[in-house]
Formats: sequence, C-alpha cells, structure tokens
Amino acid sequence: MGTQITPELAASITGASNWHAVRRDHPDRVDAMADGLMRGDLLGDAVVAEFFAARDEPGAMAWSDVVGALENPPDDLPPALAAFIAATSTPPDWFDPALAHAGAMAWWRFGSLQSSTLYQSLIYGYQARGFTRPLVETGRLATGTWDRVQSTARWVALATAPELMDVGNPGWVQTLRIRLVHAMVRYHLTEHQGWDTQSWGVPINQTYAQFTITAGFLALPLRIAGDFGLRYSRAEREAITHMWRWIGWVMGVDDDLLPRNFADAEEIDRIARAFQMEPDEQARTLVTALLDDGYRTEVPLPPLPAPVAQAINSAVHTVTRPFLRTLFASVSTRWVDPDIASALGLRSTRLSNVVVLARPIVRSREVLRAMGVFGSDTRMAQRELHLVTSQLGIDLSNPDARRYGTVA
Repeated sequence: MGTQITPELAASITGASNWHAVRRDHPDRVDAMADGLMRGDLLGDAVVAEFFAARDEPGAMAWSDVVGALENPPDDLPPALAAFIAATSTPPDWFDPALAHAGAMAWWRFGSLQSSTLYQSLIYGYQARGFTRPLVETGRLATGTWDRVQSTARWVALATAPELMDVGNPGWVQTLRIRLVHAMVRYHLTEHQGWDTQSWGVPINQTYAQFTITAGFLALPLRIAGDFGLRYSRAEREAITHMWRWIGWVMGVDDDLLPRNFADAEEIDRIARAFQMEPDEQARTLVTALLDDGYRTEVPLPPLPAPVAQAINSAVHTVTRPFLRTLFASVSTRWVDPDIASALGLRSTRLSNVVVLARPIVRSREVLRAMGVFGSDTRMAQRELHLVTSQLGIDLSNPDARRYGTVA
C-alpha cells in the first residue's frame, strides 16, 4: 500500500502551487493522485530486488537473461520474475483486443502527424519536477537527448502498431522492457543515489505514469491533431483510449488510475492541466536540449558511401537547425500554458501559425480519404506505419528488426 501524504506534501513534490484548489474541485481523484506519488510498481520492483538479492549466487541470472525471459521464458524462472510474466501475460477482464486493434488503426490513419506530437509529449512531462528529477539524479539531464527521443519514438511506434501490442508481440515485449528499466532506475536512485522519498515521492511513481500515459500520450496528441484539423469519430476516440489504457496497464500503471473511456481520459487531462506547475531550471535545460539535439535533418539521397551521405546530411542539418529550432519552439507554445512556456524558454512567433496553414491540407486529405482516393483506412494506416518505422530504422517485415528496433 502507498504512504498517505498531505496535500501540502503533494504540492511540494509536484511543484503545483494550487494543489489545494484543484483538490477542492476534484477531491477523490486528486487524493488518489497524491497517494500515487508514493507508489512505484510492485511487480517490476520485485523483479529488480530479486535480481540484486541473488546476483552473487551461483547460477544466478544475468540482467540480460532477465530481460530475455520476457520473450522466451525458461521453465525455472525466479519467483518474482515468474509472477511478473504471468501477471502481464494475463490481460484484465476489460481488455478487448479487437477494440485495441481498432484504436491502433485509427491512430495510424495519420500516424506521421501523431508521431510528430512526441516532442510535445516530452515537453509536457518536463513541466513537472517529478519528471525531471530522476534525469537530474542519474546525470542524464542534457545528455543523450537524441537517443532518448529516438528510443521513445520507436517504443511508441511498436506499442501502437496494429497487433504488435498483443501478448508476446514486439510492442508488448518492449513495453515490459521499459517497465523493468523504470524499476531499475527506482532501485538505483533509492538504494544508491540518496533519493529523498519523503520529500520527492517515489521516483517514476504511479501518478506521473498516469499523467504520462493519459495526458501526455493520449489526450495531448488528440488535442494537437484537432488543432491541425484532424477529426476522429466518437468510436475512434474510444478505441484509441482503449489502446492506450492497455498500453498503460502493461507498463504497470495501476488499473484504477487508467482512463475507463475517453471522457474519463479528458477529465484526468483537465485535472493535470489545472495544476499550476512551476518548472525549475532543470526543466528549461531539458527543453533547450530537446530543441538543440532532439531532431535530425536528413534529405533523400541516391546511393552514396556512408561517410559522404553523413557529411551531406550533417551540413543540411547545420544550415536548417536555427530555423527549425525557432519553428519547433514557437509551434510548441500553442499547447503549453503561456506562463509555463515562458519558464521553459519557449517564445511564440508568427511561425506558430504554420498549424493554421496546415489545416486545409489535413482536411483535404481527410475528404479524399472519405472518398476512397487513398484506398481503405487499413491500407492508409499500413502506409503511414511503414513511413514512420522506416525513418526510425525499424523493418516490420523483419522479426528481428522489429523485435529489437527500440532501445530500453
């Protein structure tokens, strides 16, 4: 069970200056969020604790063996790992595979646009101290930004791809790998890095996991898509919500914190956005690193020796980087509270209107789609998935490539 904490402590942990006011409007939900600040992942944390307790014993599993067991579990698994795999291999009663697959198809109908919202999902997370502090404490504040973005993008692609999130499939395996990485980070921070749980909450806790899945990866991308002119039917929104509810459950988010439907997801998102966050200097550092090193500019090139192609794309990136940095920073202000945007170093310019200019293109594409010009929605989703995954270096026709296409 999680430790009960006061509203004052919850406000201190999160940096939400108006925690009491939001709690007054949503007492039950906000109290559950407060409790979640002191909870990690019982199943995942038990696997990591079991690994370190037994690692010096003869015949103990290496960490690579633990991770490998997610895909091909041997018969003689350690108890905590066996319980972890058994639990995550047994979907909850509410899970409907057909509905999750429909959500994946709807998501990937315009998957290239949805994939581009990843930057906003990251910026969303950087607003809160609880998101940034683990990166600060592990020394990864402004290093490895490109790798982190690519790794997250590959995971999102595999987790949302139709059928790849089914039990035993690549998206499911990769989600569990990341879940165990989170448990490993919690272990190192609390056992070796002097993490102050009573003052900071549990690292990578349940509440931040709830916000990440429901607000950062579900509600925010749909809101951005709507700003671009992309409209989903009610059935599509429910299916996409179900897909992310399933992804969140596999990731280890407590069932009672996950959205039951799209209206529930919207309420969680509204509450999350109602908190008046006070981003610290570390948040600004992370956003700066994201704008400086969170993307690469590459142009299609004929077959060339790798060093030549790399040199050309490096030069293109150097030339385009100042403009793209300003563009990304400006557009991002559309979906961030003005005070928070300013604290994060984001400035609005006329370039933010590129979203308005893109709406006719998006809407025209949707009209043509409805007329059947692009083929079935399934074919469109497959094309979009291929476009994005090929850019991420994932070959979905190659089982090994899609299996290891992401880095935990």
